[in-house]
Amino acid sequence: MPLRLQLALVSLCLLLLPWGGWQVLQQMESLLRQGQEETLEAVADSLRRALGERPGLLPPAAPRWFAQPLPRQPRLDGQGGDWGSPVMREFADDSGSPRLRVALGRHEALRLLLVQVRDPTPQRADAHWPRAARSDHLQLLLDGPNGALRMRLANAASGALVVTSNDGSPSWLRLAGEWQEIEGGYRVELMLPSGWPITRLGLVAVDVDSSGAMRRFGQVDGGGWPIWEYREEAEQLLRGALPEGIRAQLVDGDGWIYARAGELPPAESDPLPWWRRQLWYALAWADEPLDHEAGESTRDARREVQAALGGAAGHAWRRDTRAPRLLLASAVPLQREGEPVAALWLQREQQTLLLADRALSGLLLSSLLAMGLAAAVLLGFATRLSQRIRRLRNGVENALSKDGGIQGFTPSRAGDEVGDLSRSFARLLADIGASQAYLQSLAGKLSHELNTPLAVVRGSLDNIDTTRLDEGTAALLQRARGGSDRLAAIVRAMSEASRVEQAIAGAEGEDVELVGMLRQCAEGYRALLAPRRLELSLPDGELWLHCSPELLVQALDKLVDNARGFCPADGWVRLSLERGLDGPQIVLANSGPTLPEAIRGRLFESLVSQRPGSHKQGVHLGFGLFIVRLVTELHGGRAEAGDLPGGDGVEFVLSLRGMPRR
Repeated sequence: MPLRLQLALVSLCLLLLPWGGWQVLQQMESLLRQGQEETLEAVADSLRRALGERPGLLPPAAPRWFAQPLPRQPRLDGQGGDWGSPVMREFADDSGSPRLRVALGRHEALRLLLVQVRDPTPQRADAHWPRAARSDHLQLLLDGPNGALRMRLANAASGALVVTSNDGSPSWLRLAGEWQEIEGGYRVELMLPSGWPITRLGLVAVDVDSSGAMRRFGQVDGGGWPIWEYREEAEQLLRGALPEGIRAQLVDGDGWIYARAGELPPAESDPLPWWRRQLWYALAWADEPLDHEAGESTRDARREVQAALGGAAGHAWRRDTRAPRLLLASAVPLQREGEPVAALWLQREQQTLLLADRALSGLLLSSLLAMGLAAAVLLGFATRLSQRIRRLRNGVENALSKDGGIQGFTPSRAGDEVGDLSRSFARLLADIGASQAYLQSLAGKLSHELNTPLAVVRGSLDNIDTTRLDEGTAALLQRARGGSDRLAAIVRAMSEASRVEQAIAGAEGEDVELVGMLRQCAEGYRALLAPRRLELSLPDGELWLHCSPELLVQALDKLVDNARGFCPADGWVRLSLERGLDGPQIVLANSGPTLPEAIRGRLFESLVSQRPGSHKQGVHLGFGLFIVRLVTELHGGRAEAGDLPGGDGVEFVLSLRGMPRR
């Protein structure tokens, strides 16, 4: 891993500073929120006690109808389009599918009823027809101080609503309305009488199928349900007891808002820039954002209200999307006869938490700036240190020349650990250079020093008169001459290898056409390899390579000499030139034995050789393939050897890329 990346990871530890501050501020904010919740709940408890002293302001515990406020007076056309989006109470059959849907509305002093019935088997008749009681119809109960009145509502077709008494006789109380046939049922829209006080309402839909079977859906008990509406007196009580800056709502057990009072202070314009505002939104956690677009609703489904209607106090934090402020909402249950029948919902703005959140954002901003500055200093130091280490690496690499020699290396004068390492490298390279110079001159020195004593030994052996020696002494003399011949061959091979290495080090490249060069070389190899058969495989066209032709021919000579030593007299040798992916490939294959397992991985090393019958052919030191490897590496390639498929012989592949151009 790079040093700069390591220091960058270490600098991330500075994040512990803002994290620690974050934890402290979160604990402080949690305590502040808990205190604000308790304060608002105390206000709610005082209002709950005031409402408990006037039980008439609480809804009844029994089922009830709520006359939801309507935005405008509907037109009685049986369509229901003027009702907006009314919430309808549903009555289902045994399978749970809704069959009757009813909505009670109120506009000023008017009360209106919207009824929708799903009836897949229509059996229609007007309410005054004799068979109306055995046909589809609605039964309406109106109960008030003047007594109860039961009415039948039924139409044979769409049109003005036909209303009679429950027994089919004309009703003395007239109702204005419309019956509208719709797909799969019918819809009724009517206006309840404004001059007839009504406190309870009952509605039943009677469905008769083709077989005459009758089913009833709706509010089936005889007394009807009480009507519950918006309470002006409850609003006045809340307005008189509510502290400033708090708004309140009374919600009955079905979620209907039947009283509201108070207002929140207007949201101040946002003075924060956009990036600070987004940061504040990210840090000021809340249960959900405040939806301004939804507007005031007549029915409440907020979760804190639902918790209060279930009998437990609820709290919720909401973020105002129009200004950087938080809003706290609390709801407490209102009980009647031990049962929660309504909820008191309060909401207020929390400026103290806004200050805490701004402090949190300020801490985070300053911590990020400090961390960024510290990270920049660390990265700058890491960059300077990595540059020094990179210069040290480049100096060490440049101290090694392409031929393996040691060039000059200038150590650093710095007094730190990197400077000490640089000076240690300088001493090490100096020692390696001295040892390498000694080893490079060793072969030449040995060959020069050994030539004279070998000449003396050879001359002495040649001057011995073999005619006067017995048979045993002559055999010993012959063995001594063979040993001196081998020593002379070793000295010549060492001298030749030293000269080849020097030639490789100083070789100059030129552009050579390989196809023509190999064709010329093959003509000379035929006589050398005879009686062995030489096969030549060259590509069409020309193939150029920037190389040293003398060294390539010398390497090829070594391969041909190696093939001649292993290929039998009746065998074959094949010289090929192929176009490889990275450059040309020279392949020399010959029939004969496969590669020995003992030296298969060391063929191209110095002083490695294993030839059959080498004791008869004279000494062979294994410098040939070593020179082949040096020449191939000079041309940016590699030398490989392997057995031919089927074990019929071996092949040597020289993959060449070319010498670098100077």
